[in-house]
Amino acid sequence: MERDLGNTIPCEFEFYEGEEAERKLPKVLGRFFVLYALCKVEYEGRARSYLDWGLRVIISKPDGTLLIHERDKHKPRNWQPPGCKLYFSRKGRFPTLISIRPRPRETIRVVMEKVLALLVINHIAREELLLEKTEADLVSKVLERPELLEEGLEVIDVEHPTPLGTIDLLARDREGRLVVCEFKRSVAGLDAVSQLRRYVEQMAEQYGPEKVRGFLVAPAITSTAMRYLAKLGFEFRKIAF
Repeated sequence: MERDLGNTIPCEFEFYEGEEAERKLPKVLGRFFVLYALCKVEYEGRARSYLDWGLRVIISKPDGTLLIHERDKHKPRNWQPPGCKLYFSRKGRFPTLISIRPRPRETIRVVMEKVLALLVINHIAREELLLEKTEADLVSKVLERPELLEEGLEVIDVEHPTPLGTIDLLARDREGRLVVCEFKRSVAGLDAVSQLRRYVEQMAEQYGPEKVRGFLVAPAITSTAMRYLAKLGFEFRKIAF
C-alpha cells in the first residue's frame, strides 16, 4: 500500500508489501529504495561468491550504489559502488535484481523467492558531510583502483587481522608475492615505517621473507623515514586525497 503524506506536500516516501511490492519493483529502478526479501545472492567478477537463501535488506541508490545487508555488523555482505547499472529480470518464478559494474566487470544477482516489503524514498538529503580525511579514504581509493599502487596488483583483504594488529590492506603482486600496505593520511614518519616493518616480519614468518613485500602509502614521507624504508627494502607509494 502506498502511503501519502497529504495533498499539500509531495509524497516523501512510498511503502508496499507482498505482491504489490514485487509488482512495483521494476518501476522504481534508479530511485532510492530499501527492499526486504527472502533471497540468494550471486557475485561474479574478480572472484565468485554465493550467499544462500536468507532474509536480507537491499538498498539501492540513484547513483548506482547497491548494498546488501544481513542482521549483524555495519558492513554489507555484498555491495556495488556508484556508477553501476541496475536491471530487473525474472528467472522462472524468481524476480531478480542484476547490478552490473562495467569496469572492472562485476555482477551481482539478487534472486528473490519472496518480496516482503519495499520502501521507496523520494526525498533524501544529498549534502556531503564535511569530515576530516582518514586512512580509510586512501584505502577506498586503492580498492577502486589497485593499479595506483602497482600494475597487476590484486587486493586480498582490508583490515587484515594479525597478532600484532591490523594490516590496512593486504594484496598480491603479479609474481604471487604478498604485499603488506600501511596507509597514513598525512606525512609518514619513522613510526609508520616501524609499524610496516612489524607487519611484514609477521607475514614473512608465515610465508617466507622472499614472498612478502612492504608498501608505505601516504601523501608524503619524511627524508629520514624514506631512508629507513629503503634500508629495509620496502617501497613508498605516494597517493593524495
